[in-house]
Amino acid sequence: MFNFSAGRARLIPAGGGTPLELGVVQSADVEFKVDLKELRGAYRYPIAVADGKGTCSGKVSFAQLWPATLAGITGATVGTGAPEGVIAESATIAAVTPFDVTLANAATMVPGSEIVTVIDATGSPVFYSRGAVGAIASSSVAGQANGVYSIANGVLTFIAADAGLKVQVTYLYTPVAGINNTKLSLQQVGMNSAPTFQLTLLGTGAKNIYNNQAQQFIVQLNACLAPSLKLNLKLDDFTMADLDYQAFTDVNGILGEIFLINPAG
Repeated sequence: MFNFSAGRARLIPAGGGTPLELGVVQSADVEFKVDLKELRGAYRYPIAVADGKGTCSGKVSFAQLWPATLAGITGATVGTGAPEGVIAESATIAAVTPFDVTLANAATMVPGSEIVTVIDATGSPVFYSRGAVGAIASSSVAGQANGVYSIANGVLTFIAADAGLKVQVTYLYTPVAGINNTKLSLQQVGMNSAPTFQLTLLGTGAKNIYNNQAQQFIVQLNACLAPSLKLNLKLDDFTMADLDYQAFTDVNGILGEIFLINPAG
């Protein structure tokens, strides 16, 4: 038979529960591997080879990030109240005292989350540092790397030399009620507490090229742990999640099963 495309992948938490989709799978692999032990004499090639310890592991790369799936992999607690981010909100520092900028989401800004960039007179960006309220006048130099601002209740205050300059602020804020947002809380846990799950890789259904019968390739691994979950954020592409897994035998001593539907041809 021939299997085409990455198909779909799902995991089921140990003990049952709702299957969790690894959405929009880009690739998936399974590797069965054993250590080989060689007996050698005085010559180049071994005179006997035996298989020793074995592993079954692989990786699934997927694009759709479901909260329940990420929680099922990491053991995180699912809740609400996630902040939203504003990237490079633009404003102009007031030309008159108090030389301030009020953020668009000042009332619900997350304190300490801001990154402030001032565009100096030459058009170059300069990162400013946060200083104590009321103490910036003596420590700030306009347009220099040691420029300082103060902030209170979402209002940024600069010195007179910064008046009229452009500023860009990246920060977090708490959205209004009714927005659908989810927070995954990652807590300190003891060792040997990672979630165990059953992993199923379902090949995309296809037709036998010789007799036109439906075919499908399925791999089911009964007990798995995830040693790594990697989130790849890229400049000009979609974020991808890479789930590494290692399978082991379940309580019945079974590693898993491979199903080939209508394999002839």
